[in-house]
Parts: sequence; C-alpha cells; structure tokens
Amino acid sequence: MTTGQDIAHRRALPFKLGLAENDRLAFHIVYGLYALSLVTAFPSLLGAVLAFLKREDIRGTWLESHATWQIRTFCIMLIASIISAALAATIILIPFAGLLTGVTWLWFGYRTIKGWLKLSDNAPIDAPERFF
Repeated sequence: MTTGQDIAHRRALPFKLGLAENDRLAFHIVYGLYALSLVTAFPSLLGAVLAFLKREDIRGTWLESHATWQIRTFCIMLIASIISAALAATIILIPFAGLLTGVTWLWFGYRTIKGWLKLSDNAPIDAPERFF
C-alpha cells in the first residue's frame, strides 16, 4: 500500500534547478528558450531572467562564461530591437530598420547555436564578452 507521501514523491520533477549538478541543465533551457524566441520574442526574456538568476550559483565555474554570453546576447538583441523600432517609426528609414532587424536575428541565431554547441561539449565560451 502506498502512502500519500510516496505518491507525492513520485510526482516530483526529476530535477531541481537549485542543485549544482543541474546548473548545466538550466543553461540548456536558456538556449532552448533563445532558439524558441526566433519564432516569438517573449521566451528570450524568460531565458535571460533564468541566466541572470543562475549567474551567482555558478560564479567561478566554466558555466559562468555561458551566463555572460547569454545575458550579453539578450541585452544586445534588445538594444538592436529598440533601435530598429525607432528607425521603423520614420518612413524614410524603414529599409535600414529591416536590414538591422535581419542582421540582428541572424547574429542572435549564430550566438544561440554557438553557445549551445559549446555547452553540449562541456566547453566554456572563449571570451564571452566578444561580439562573435
């Protein structure tokens, strides 16, 4: 016979993001949210928040470079999106806004793929403060 406690234990998630051995999983989730945001922008905000929250937990480890990479990717993407929206607000600069948006999305996709591949190989990002 099972008790209510046994049933509750079986329904628990198989991971806890607060545990050190699952920090890597949190950054896989961030890259997944970033990849999803290539279709709709909102998940990138959730990914950036998760990366920012996990940053202190992984300070001094190889995962810190991924947190820096992910947070910088989001911030630069946000700034470029704001500039693009400002350019699109004028009739004459709409072509530049479109060009900036396209280049920014390609850059965002590149950084997401590069970071995710490095994380999958258990490798840090070399110079995460760089643009590429």
